[in-house]
Amino acid sequence: MRQPITPFSRFLWDVYHPLLGAVLLTLLFLPNGCSADNSTSHSEKTEPSSRASTPTPKKNPQQRLIISPDYYELSQNPKLLQRIRRGPHGYFRYINTIFAEAVCVRFQEHLDGIPNVNLHGDAHLENYAITERGRGLTDFDDATIGPMVLDLVRFGVSIHLACRANGWQDQAEPLVKSFLSSYTAALRDSGLTVPPPELVARVRAGFTTDRELSLAAKEELMKPLGEPLENFEVPFKQYIDQMAIKRPGLPSHFFEIKKAGRLKMGVGSALDEKYLFEVEGATRAREDNLFLEIKEVRALHGISCILLSKENPMRPIVMQARLADKPYRYTGFIVIARSAGYEVNKTFWVHEWPARYHELSIRNSFQTPKDLYDITVDVGVQLGLGHPKSISDTYSSELRSRMLSTLAELQEEIEQTISDLTRQTIAAWKQFRVETGKP
Repeated sequence: MRQPITPFSRFLWDVYHPLLGAVLLTLLFLPNGCSADNSTSHSEKTEPSSRASTPTPKKNPQQRLIISPDYYELSQNPKLLQRIRRGPHGYFRYINTIFAEAVCVRFQEHLDGIPNVNLHGDAHLENYAITERGRGLTDFDDATIGPMVLDLVRFGVSIHLACRANGWQDQAEPLVKSFLSSYTAALRDSGLTVPPPELVARVRAGFTTDRELSLAAKEELMKPLGEPLENFEVPFKQYIDQMAIKRPGLPSHFFEIKKAGRLKMGVGSALDEKYLFEVEGATRAREDNLFLEIKEVRALHGISCILLSKENPMRPIVMQARLADKPYRYTGFIVIARSAGYEVNKTFWVHEWPARYHELSIRNSFQTPKDLYDITVDVGVQLGLGHPKSISDTYSSELRSRMLSTLAELQEEIEQTISDLTRQTIAAWKQFRVETGKP
């Protein structure tokens, strides 16, 4: 039976949330390379992670990106294993933690001079989503504070891998330069806007207007809970209490649970605990029911140059508010006591799922290199605006100036790192395929 910790969650919401901005401002001026909240020794007992942990760095840089096929029972998750084997971008998505650490190591000598920013933490093309409300990078589970190069390098490698998947290898380097140019433009102009890419308009034109069909499609994603729904009602009240404070005008029945199920999606987050709840909404009519995603908050251990790594649910909540084109609605969290044998509690963050939602695919979404160009420019602007947002409002111009000078100084190294890690990722994926069956 799951037991809630309601006083603790209310304390976090009422006290910690307004203080977080001040805390992050302090973190901004800490040296990179030290994790401000990573006080637990790696030798202490911790719960097994659902992500590939960072191996001990080896002399050969490529070795840092190689994972064992035995990691986290991949053999027991054939669908996930197949997605990772299918192409280097799927493998790249799964190894986010060790990839990020490889970037930390690569820029180790420069970290003291690289500004800490709001990091998406898993910036890649297949995390670009289109909804009826907004567009851009989404999925903020790995969002944190850290050096700007982590997002820039990761998205740059995603560009290279997308070009490879579509036969546009000669476009990769120019597209990376366009991405960095749009990022630079957004740093120079905090009010910069760009029109939605044509690809976004095409996707939205295909959205269904049949609300019943949309509801049914989401319900199909719900897998069996594995335990009675009643076990979730008391923990879920933590979230309802938070919404009563944040959204006092909502009717009392708004968050009544109609249906619930486990959610089995993603690549890097495929093994995380996730749920999809259908709730009543503004009226008793089915057509305005809402869906809430309840996602496990992971620790980001193994990335040495970030500043926030613990499972605090405010980390993704605050970061998405700063980075998203249209921040999620109805964001909150719940804290659930772990089952016997675990020393810590598990935290989940909660947000609304848009009624209409589409994530890009590197293989199927881009009809021409122009489509890919438009998305890379859009993401460059999103990150250029979001990286410094609300970190140091009083000194915003100084922070942006420092970011611009850092980018000018390190752009050649960033582009070279993107090329190098692209090659190393492809080589590591090929070795993984050999070790898991036919190449």
